[in-house]
Amino acid sequence: MRYAKMFSLAAGMVIGSISLQAQTVNEILDKYTAALGGTDKLKAIKTQYTEGEMTLNAQQGLKVPVRKWVKQDQAMRMEFDIQNTKNIQVVRKDAGWQYMPVTTNQNVEEIDPAVRKLMQPQLDVTGELFDIAGKGKKVELAGKETLDGGEVYKLKVTTAEGLNGFAYLDVNTFYLVKATNEIDIKGHKAELITRLSDYRKTVDGYAYPAQVEQTTADNNVKIRVNRVEVNQPMADSLFEKPAAK
Repeated sequence: MRYAKMFSLAAGMVIGSISLQAQTVNEILDKYTAALGGTDKLKAIKTQYTEGEMTLNAQQGLKVPVRKWVKQDQAMRMEFDIQNTKNIQVVRKDAGWQYMPVTTNQNVEEIDPAVRKLMQPQLDVTGELFDIAGKGKKVELAGKETLDGGEVYKLKVTTAEGLNGFAYLDVNTFYLVKATNEIDIKGHKAELITRLSDYRKTVDGYAYPAQVEQTTADNNVKIRVNRVEVNQPMADSLFEKPAAK
């Protein structure tokens, strides 16, 4: 009987610890959502348009104007001007195409499925950690760490597809300031590190990072966001693949 009581006590402590962690994660995620503008604002987002400048360090710091249109959870179009050419990439739920004359290819082509899969998160502008249940994600608290001299919550994120990554939230602002993910393109695996900073707010109170940097072992890309518009009309034709000439 004594052993049964000890087992019950130990089990209760474990269950209590799990419940406490879940509560803590939920509290952190609730504050993250509030920091971005709140549940109602995020759920109300239908479209987002952004303008900025992309710096490609692999091309000796080349600066490229970039524009992006997103229909929430439906489609994304990105345009960037380089070497006197306008280049376009479009990704939808089940398809993607690109027109990249900078490569001297004048044809509209399908985007490689592996690349399209990596670009799918860009269809969601509500935030990586918003409505995790609806997106089939699982989030666990992995502790605290120090990042750039400040404390951050480290969260382990498992997607609906079973992919793992880590998200780091500032303990004071609850903004996402770093994310790490393993990517795989045609058998080539790499770690993608995303840093987000200089958060600002639109006129309607939606917070966004004005500085985004993505790094792998082979490349480094920085994007400076200069303009964000939410819920402006957006034509479906932006995402339609041009007819073959």
